[in-house]
Amino acid sequence: MNRRDFTMCFSGAALLLTGAGVDALINRGIYNPAVLAAACERLKRIPEVIGAWTATNEVIEDRELRLAEIAGYIRRTYRHSESGLATTLTILCGNGGPMSVHPPTACFEGVGYEIVSGPTMTGVTDATDVTITLNKAAFRLKDMPLSETVRVFWGWSEDGLWDAPSNPRLSYRARPALYKLYAVDRSWESADDLAQSEDFLKQALPVIRDVLKS
Repeated sequence: MNRRDFTMCFSGAALLLTGAGVDALINRGIYNPAVLAAACERLKRIPEVIGAWTATNEVIEDRELRLAEIAGYIRRTYRHSESGLATTLTILCGNGGPMSVHPPTACFEGVGYEIVSGPTMTGVTDATDVTITLNKAAFRLKDMPLSETVRVFWGWSEDGLWDAPSNPRLSYRARPALYKLYAVDRSWESADDLAQSEDFLKQALPVIRDVLKS
């Protein structure tokens, strides 16, 4: 998710803070600073070059980090050296309660986007033939027929094996450390014609998994 989308998303998500705060309080009993710090440290080892994809690092503002209770993160735009395709990868790390809320559907709709497809669960098979499940949705700005299509893939994991449960707050309630992944691409073509996130994830998922499970 690029800087503009991420800022807009958290602005729109402000209305959800009450429920998120209650959920976070429920989870305070399983907060483990050592486990959380180790999980955040692993994020730093995800390489900036994955195959033919090279990253440009981006920064999340301190206010956004506090708002979403993000303990650690990476946010990078990876671009393919030959095709020029680009995908923005964001992986957040924090306590299970805060990380399991704020779906991008609510965020984008809250700042003027409409869903043009999804959300649906989709299987993504990586270069090692491991298949994981992510949510997928596509958005465009309302009443803007020439607006670009923004696709978002997202899911959660404790160790790099991503999943998209129907109720993440329930599924991950007892987790002292949880990762949340977003892969975002943009195009002026129709949503069905886009492929950059799938191409990137095929190469990146095994690398990310090896780092996060270590």
